[in-house]
This record gives sequence, C-alpha cells and structure tokens, in this order.
Amino acid sequence: MIRRSFALLFLGVITVLSFAVVELNTILGPGDLDYYIARNQEFYEKTGIRVNITVVPYGRDVVPKLIASFLAGGSEYDVFIIDCIDVPEFVENGWVLPVDQWLTEDLKKDAVPFALDGMAYKGHWYGLPSISEWKSFVYNKKMIEKVGYKEFPKTWDEVVKLSKKLQEAGVVKYATAWSWAPKECLVCDFVAILSSFGGKFFDEDLNPVFNDEKGVQALQFMVDMLYKHKIANPSSLSWTEEDVYSAMFNGDVVYAMMWGLPLVDLNNPELSRVVGQCDIALMPSVDGKHPYTVSGPMGWAISYGTKHPKEAWEYIKFIAGPEGALDAAIKAGVVPGWKSVFENEEFKKKVPGLDKMFEQAMYVIHRPRVPWYHEFSRVLAEELHKALAREKTPKEALDAAAEAAVKIREEYEKTHEKASK
Repeated sequence: MIRRSFALLFLGVITVLSFAVVELNTILGPGDLDYYIARNQEFYEKTGIRVNITVVPYGRDVVPKLIASFLAGGSEYDVFIIDCIDVPEFVENGWVLPVDQWLTEDLKKDAVPFALDGMAYKGHWYGLPSISEWKSFVYNKKMIEKVGYKEFPKTWDEVVKLSKKLQEAGVVKYATAWSWAPKECLVCDFVAILSSFGGKFFDEDLNPVFNDEKGVQALQFMVDMLYKHKIANPSSLSWTEEDVYSAMFNGDVVYAMMWGLPLVDLNNPELSRVVGQCDIALMPSVDGKHPYTVSGPMGWAISYGTKHPKEAWEYIKFIAGPEGALDAAIKAGVVPGWKSVFENEEFKKKVPGLDKMFEQAMYVIHRPRVPWYHEFSRVLAEELHKALAREKTPKEALDAAAEAAVKIREEYEKTHEKASK
C-alpha cells in the first residue's frame, strides 16, 4: 500500500512537471516567418521553452498591437522586435525591460557600436541588436567607367559633375533617384544628407538646430538635384524605397541608397538586370569628410509585463546574440549587429561588398532619439516635401518644422509630467 501511494505521488509529480513548460509569446510580420518558426523549434529542443508567434499582415501593424498589450499589462507578448525609433517612447512609458544585468562585457565589445546604441536610451540597454541596417550608397561601376571614372566621387560637387557627364553621354536619362514621397523614407534620406553636410537635428537640450545654415544647405542641395542640376528623376517626389530599388535593378539610374544587403539582390539574375555591375561606396559629403548615412537598427526586447524575464532573455540571446545573428545573416539575409559576424568567413563569401559595408557602418547617424519622434517625423516629412515641391523655400520649410518640433516637445513634456504625478 505504501509502495502504491508512493508510485501515485511520483506520477502526480511527473504530471505537474509536464504542465510546467514555460511558454513565451511574440508577434511578427510575415517576413522571414518560416525562418523564425524553425529557429523557435530549435530553441524548444535546446531549452524546453516554447515560443508562440502571433502573425500580423504587415510588419508595422505590430506596433499598435504591442501598445494595446502594454496598456493591458504587458503580459500578452513576452518578447518582440523593437525599432530604434520606438525605443525612447517605449522606455519613457515603462513598457520594456532593461537588459543591463544580462549584457556582458563580451557582448558589448562585440556589438557594432551604432547597432547596440540603437537599443540604448539614457544610459541603459533595452534589447539585443537585430536587423541592424543602414542605407548603403550603391552605384553602377560599369556605367561610370563609360565616362572615364574608376571610383565613385567623395564630394557632392563631384557627384553632380559625374551625373551631368553620364546624362550628356546618354548613359542614363537621370543619374539618380530618391525615395522622397512625404513619408518616413523622405525623413531617412534627409537624415543622411543633413549629416553629410555636417548638420544635426537637436542640441543637448533638444532645441532644433536642423534649420541652421547646414540644414538649409542640405535641403537646398536636394532641391537643386531636381531643378537646377536636373540629375534626380522628378518621380522621386512620389517614390518610396521600392521604386528606387526597381530603378537600380533595371539600370535606369547609376546610383542610389539602399537598405539591407543591396549587392546580394543586385547580383540576383531573378531580380536584377545589372548583375555584376554594381558596387558600394561611402556616402558622399559636402567636403569628403562626413561620409555619414542613416541607420535603421532594430532589436529583440522584453516586455515589462512578462512573467518569465530570465527565459525571455535566454530567447533573445539565442535569436539575436552573435551566434543567432550569424545564423540569421546566412540563412535569412538579416543584417547583423555584431563585429564577429562581419568577420565570419562564411558570411563574407555569401555577401559581396561586405568590407565596404562594414566601413560605412562606422559612419551612421540615428534618427532623433526622442519619445515624440513619430509626431515630429510626420510634420518634418510634410515640410521637407513642400520644399522639394517648391511650395516653400528650404529655410521656410525647416523653420516651420523646427517650430512644430518645439510645440510637440513641450506638449509631450506637459502630458508626461501630468501622467507621472
């Protein structure tokens, strides 16, 4: 009887343990879904922790659902991908856990500086870098050789000269194209060009300075590319990145800016008519000394409401740490945020132009790191577009955006102050 009771007790313990499996929940868009399902299975086999995925039709649809879950306690999704432009807002609202306690010195040393910095805010880290993109400056080397150039120019003045030679020689109708529809893509391009003129957005007190002399010069140059020099396709005013990519793939333009691992797609005969013709250069600048471009890193973060913070960290370390990033880079083409991955021989063989890409990664600028970024970005895109459409002068447009930025900042500070009382 004692043995039978012990056996029943033992079976009961086994039954309880079988139901004690930790489950984590995340939310993703449809991109690379098969890859993440396979990796989650590997994580389960390694740790016994299940990761369930909620799929939404479009990647950006993730954010409203995340915010709704945060407002309801933050336990619906344990881990999620966070865009660098969302980090300040999420942190200020207390929606994301800091990961400082788990972030080792080895990880900090291995991280590409801008990629990890994109997951930082006010001295703390809130995730591990993943999809650590920036816009590369891509050009068709075969085309520039037709007018006597072996290397792409480093200054904007020389770029204009090259562009006019290409058009006069009939190589292309327009040397370049840009994603200047009044959307986030326009803001991204302005961040890059502003930085290439040595400008910046805000001072240490978050007062706007992007409407100073350097900012006006940068926006005036964008206007001049359309109307004075006539080297940019006028359709740029309504184009997004996808349209620019198509122009590059078809050989309709000589140079452009592209996210991700651009030479992989440009050398894919199923996508491109310019296979083997393209290369990457550092971003041109006004003086050849500011080759900065715009960053767009994302990362894996942990919800403040998770009931399993340690397991959540183990998952994001598995999926986005150096080993996971190498796997994602090779199998899914995800741009890594770790130096060790860029130095990996297998990855180097898979991705042409990687050395030049990594050199550019040392010259990247984040979009403004402010919790009211989205409100500001919408206004800035509208004002930039008015200048590009010649509805306002560059100075008028930037002054209007700067004035709006101050009002948005002040309104946010008032609201945030009331909420904290």
